[in-house]
Parts: sequence; structure tokens; C-alpha cells
Amino acid sequence: MRESHYTLPQARVRGVFCLETDWTDITRAPTVEPLLDLLSRSPIRIPYIHRNVVTRDALIHYLHKWTQRKHDDFPILYIGFHGVEGEVQFGDLRRRTSHMTIGELEDHLEDRCQGRVIHFSSCRTLILHDRRIQEFLSRTKAIAVSGYGRDIDWIRSAVLDMALLAAMQQNAFTAGGLRAVRSRMLRRYRPELKSLQFKMVVRKGR
Repeated sequence: MRESHYTLPQARVRGVFCLETDWTDITRAPTVEPLLDLLSRSPIRIPYIHRNVVTRDALIHYLHKWTQRKHDDFPILYIGFHGVEGEVQFGDLRRRTSHMTIGELEDHLEDRCQGRVIHFSSCRTLILHDRRIQEFLSRTKAIAVSGYGRDIDWIRSAVLDMALLAAMQQNAFTAGGLRAVRSRMLRRYRPELKSLQFKMVVRKGR
């Protein structure tokens, strides 16, 4: 397939900053890193950074790392965690400290996400009213947030995540550009997206 099928001529490739937790038994746990490696070796050659997160301190550390200017070439934050409504979970889920709410994420990312996008590859995190997500976008200055509104099958969501990361290479990282990405994803993958209650909320305005 031609590279131009995936990305605009002379467009800047947007790297992925992936934070992933241990999913199950650590001796047999799946990981999204091979999928990111495949995208990095594809015609579009999407670069990535992958870090494991099992503690709250590690999550805060890497959130701050992601927002540093030296990581401006990795404007996509890909969060591969467990989740429930309005929060993400990581590490030992028996511990009360192994979760972070959308509000707490908002506090750590406030005014730090200009020109950036956050994708929650987690169960049910985005069972939130769009008004609440717009508040998150307003406070963090992120362009868009995406994720799933139900319990998700690991392989089905991984396939859609790959498609989304590739689609994000085709448009400018503006509100209008991300709306075009959302429309393209819906045209191509509507049944699967609907089944997993995928949503992408784009910041109001341009």
C-alpha cells in the first residue's frame, strides 16, 4: 500500500507516549508494545515511547514527563489501564492508591496539554457526560480525548487503537483536524466503535 494512503504528504508524524499497566499474571500478561512496534515499522513509521505504570507516583511522574517540551514530538498520550466510570486503575487493584479519577488527572495536567490528545484504552473510563469531558479539555488545554464507554475486549480494542493512531497522522492537530479523524473512524469502523461505545470528544472551537 502507498504511504500516502495513511498520511498527508510532508505531514509531521505524531509520536505516541504510551503508559501501560500490568494486565493480569505478569508472566503471561499481554502488552500493546508489539502493536506500537508494528506501527513504528509500518510505512508511516510512528515513533513511540512505552513505559509500564504500576504505582500512582509512577503515573504522576510520567504524566509530567509527557508534557515536557522535549516530548512535543509525542503529542498522543495512550493510556492502557484498567478502568471504571470516570477513572483509571493500575498496578495492585487491591490498594486504594491504585486508581486516579478524571478530576485528579485534570489537576496534574492543567494547562499542560496544548496541541496534545489523550486516548484512554481502558474499560468504561469515558462513561461521562460530554460537558464533563469538555471541562477536562478546557482545563488541560488538550485538543481531544477518546476512549471507550463499556467493558472492552482486549484484542478488539487493540485493533481499533491501532487504526485510531494511524488515522491521527492524516490531519492537522487542531479541533477541526481531530473532528475529521473522528468522522473517518466512524465511516470505516462504525459497527465496532458502536459496540465498544467508543467516543472522541473534541474541544469546542477551532
